[in-house]
Amino acid sequence: MLSIVHTRCIGLARSTTQFTLLHRTPFPAWPPRMLTRALAHAATAQDTASFAAKTPAMPTSTMPKRGITLSKLGFGAYRVNDTQDAHRRALKKAVASGVNVIDTSAHFGYGASETFIGKTLKDILSSKPELSREQFVIVSKAGFVLPQTAVFPVDVLGHVPSYAKISDSSYHSIHPTFLKDQITQSLQRLQLDTLDVFLLNHPERMLGDRQAPYGKPKLYKEIAEAFAYLDTEVTAGRIGGYGLCSNALHIPTTEDHLSLKAIINTRVDFGWKLENFVAVQVPMNLFERDVVTDVFPSKSLAREAKEHKIFVFTNRPLNAIGGGQIVTLENKNHLDRMNMNAKLLDTLGLSFQSLAEMELDIKDMIEEESIALKFMWSEILSENLPRLSTNYYAARHYLDKEVLPAIDRDLKVLEDSTSDYAQQDTDDKESVISWIDRYRREARTLVTDIASFCQIDSDKRNDEMNLVLGLVCKDFVSDTGLDAVADIGSPLSVKAIQYCVAHENVGCTLVGMRTPEYVHDAVVAAEASHKLTKEDLKAVAQCPLLLAVNADK
Repeated sequence: MLSIVHTRCIGLARSTTQFTLLHRTPFPAWPPRMLTRALAHAATAQDTASFAAKTPAMPTSTMPKRGITLSKLGFGAYRVNDTQDAHRRALKKAVASGVNVIDTSAHFGYGASETFIGKTLKDILSSKPELSREQFVIVSKAGFVLPQTAVFPVDVLGHVPSYAKISDSSYHSIHPTFLKDQITQSLQRLQLDTLDVFLLNHPERMLGDRQAPYGKPKLYKEIAEAFAYLDTEVTAGRIGGYGLCSNALHIPTTEDHLSLKAIINTRVDFGWKLENFVAVQVPMNLFERDVVTDVFPSKSLAREAKEHKIFVFTNRPLNAIGGGQIVTLENKNHLDRMNMNAKLLDTLGLSFQSLAEMELDIKDMIEEESIALKFMWSEILSENLPRLSTNYYAARHYLDKEVLPAIDRDLKVLEDSTSDYAQQDTDDKESVISWIDRYRREARTLVTDIASFCQIDSDKRNDEMNLVLGLVCKDFVSDTGLDAVADIGSPLSVKAIQYCVAHENVGCTLVGMRTPEYVHDAVVAAEASHKLTKEDLKAVAQCPLLLAVNADK
């Protein structure tokens, strides 16, 4: 195992009137011209406000420490790249609809997301002379190192003094040397002079270091050192401000929780500037509402951040974790669901029957009963179908990672057994080999049909949730009734986004919008968010379906 190299601490001598910096780990040096350069081509208060004025239906918020105006709906760029024309059309449609926030990360698609944004934004600005770079808020992050093989990424971490090894193919670092490289590469891919907001990405992952214990005191220290370094990046004009993206910052009860108060308190000993700590980003959706929920005696993260004038971004509005399960808040093609389900049940029945008949055949074809008894997969999968249908993602993992490999192993045992057939048994051997090829095809067809059934069963539950939410709150956007909105792809997704955007202490909800159709749904939701009152939000939070799924939380 590789040993972690500890960074040196920043020491301070304290007096009653001032703090004097005695020693600091040297930060990566910048050319003199960059140290004095003002923010160049970054979002400005005047330009972002003028952009917002063009689309008054799009709700906005203000980042307190920067004074810039942000659309409350942001373009989440997790799974976009420059090879898909739909992705380009989606970003252009989002901008035309009043979205001026674009969120990405250095590790998204190994940099492909940032490259896509750089090219597409440049194209938008060149084709729309009325638009300018200063009207857009670009957010990126760094921390993840995900090499594509199990070989240690010497080119990325070989010169970095401190990092955590999470697994053979996953590392994490927030060391200044690493951050400098990441910011440089992000700016190059994005074709920008300045990142408006730069976030340390999920630093709590480092608590899982496999090389050595990585306690919270050490992590708080490294976050503080990273912030102190990022102050120099703000001065250099390469970033407008910094913050944290975390899956645990908003949940005090989790083992990997990081306390905003504890992080802010580190500035006393490490000298970083609170005015440059501008934002945090955490998950929020219909099920995971911790960021806006006060749990006595603690305040919610959103309220605590507001007291320190820290802007709150939220992500994952459509991908929730409820009751220990992944819940995708989507119900596309809901009007055709019943017809689709009836057809699939017929297909699934035929697939089960075909595989069961083949399993009876093999018992007559071979003498080795122990091998023949391996082929009972139709019975096993049939018995487990009710359980599998309760969780599509778990079912997909079980089928792909356990069932199909196990079937391949059983078939290999059967195939190897044919090598013992005598010369006169050539016909029998060919029959078994032919059976093996057909069984493999039929098994894969059945697995595909089961996965489709689980998906539809999950969609049916989402249809029910969509219906119930509409009854709980009449001001949710709907695709039916007197106030129906046309061309909605997923009514449940629209409601989920509308709910998140409506919270006054949430500055911007980041939504993955890879197609123009997704953009349409998200914009409809954002523009209708003002209809939801505080009473509506409370009523939704008490929805029986949401409470039932979260009962074990």
